[in-house]
Amino acid sequence: MKKVWIQGSLVGLLFGAMFGITVGWLVGGGVPVSADYQGLIGLWESDVIEETYDISIGLDGLGKPKAARGHSEQRTQLLLPQHYGLLVGITGNSNAAILWYQDGMGVIRNAIIPDAKQHAIRVQLQNTTKLKSKVIRD
Repeated sequence: MKKVWIQGSLVGLLFGAMFGITVGWLVGGGVPVSADYQGLIGLWESDVIEETYDISIGLDGLGKPKAARGHSEQRTQLLLPQHYGLLVGITGNSNAAILWYQDGMGVIRNAIIPDAKQHAIRVQLQNTTKLKSKVIRD
């Protein structure tokens, strides 16, 4: 009798765990955060943000701008450490975008976004503290 109860409770526990994971995945929009950008350098994947806005697209029959209509898009938010400084250039190739930053001391850093052509992103500065640098190789 105890054996049946233990097997039943394990099955119930397993079912409950799988149900919870599935519901969490669906509530989160079905987009697994961090799975898209394994090769990020200098940026940290944060959230998926939906941006909504009104915009006029095209002209009407009289040649006047059409009335603004609502649009929305989802973007993966990437956090950039604020100590990187100001954006001074963007380069890249067919696979990745490279953002170049220069801080107040003249240090230039790059941030690499792999698969940039396949993802809508937004980059947001994130405060950083306790920045330290040391030479690890001569």
